Amino acid sequence: MVDMTNVVQLVLDFLSQFDAKTLILAGSAIGAGFAMIAGIGPGIGQGFAAGKGAEAVGKNPTASKDVISTMLLGAAVAETSGILALVVALILLFANPLVDATGSMWILAASGIGAGISMIAGIGPGIGQGFAAGKAAEGVGNRLEAKSVISRVMFLGQAVAQTTGIYALIVSLVLMYANPLTRLDGEVGILAASAIGAGLAMIAGIGPGIGQGFAAGKGAEAVGKNPRTSKDVIATMLLGAAVAETSGILALVVALILLFANPLVTLTGSVWILSASAIASGCAMIAGIGPGIGQGFAAGKSAEGVGLRPETKNLTNRVMFLGQAVAQTTGIYALIIALVLMYANPFI
Repeated sequence: MVDMTNVVQLVLDFLSQFDAKTLILAGSAIGAGFAMIAGIGPGIGQGFAAGKGAEAVGKNPTASKDVISTMLLGAAVAETSGILALVVALILLFANPLVDATGSMWILAASGIGAGISMIAGIGPGIGQGFAAGKAAEGVGNRLEAKSVISRVMFLGQAVAQTTGIYALIVSLVLMYANPLTRLDGEVGILAASAIGAGLAMIAGIGPGIGQGFAAGKGAEAVGKNPRTSKDVIATMLLGAAVAETSGILALVVALILLFANPLVTLTGSVWILSASAIASGCAMIAGIGPGIGQGFAAGKSAEGVGLRPETKNLTNRVMFLGQAVAQTTGIYALIIALVLMYANPFI
């Protein structure tokens, strides 16, 4: 039977033969590739927006100019995640700050990988913002006179949906430009694994991005059907979207702990177990994708309900919050496991 510990050690010994710059650039190349996975989101989202725009024009050709402008503006916002991912990839390829940074080559190489992995979170906002753009274009086609209020709801919802993408960008930039792990005293392997774990944790941002975008789209649709309810619809949409942000915030907290207050470096025990625990802590938080999407769906349908019957706003919101609380439970379970791995590891 193959001893995986020995295999990993052999690989590390082999990589140690190369100079530091080579390893850092290799890690950065991998990170650049990972970062561009975020492009999945805008591609899907903008395609949805184009489809709903075409559908709206087919139903109401006289509104084509306004439908197209709404669709393109919304799709432009949905491009944000792809642009941010491209920027990170280009930095890693052409203006890599890690090459000139001081610190262990292992930590710096892992930071390049972690910086790219973090940007994968952009899949969510890209899909969500595209959904919002598509539903807004559809709404304008159905009710042209409500274009301004529909667009306002779309942009508000899209701004909220981008937040987890911004969190991911912050973690990525920290890993590249202000890496605290290189200044910590501890085993290099644990710190390198923590860089990757921080990036993995941010993938949870996919969920809130999709969910909040769904809420924005249903809010725009509701306002298009009944513009007089815009104030109540927006309030419900934003409240529900704020709850859907929870998973992204929890993931950010875990990532920041791994970067700035890493408890694993002070523990005594196997470097392999502690390194694996750092990566596993980040992996656990990926579970937040589910609650983020589910809570956003609840927010969107609640906004739709309030648009249909604004007098039921309080009851509708109560049901939404109760359901969102239940939907968050698996995200809390994931956080518990991540905290156990970092602060009360039973394997040590």
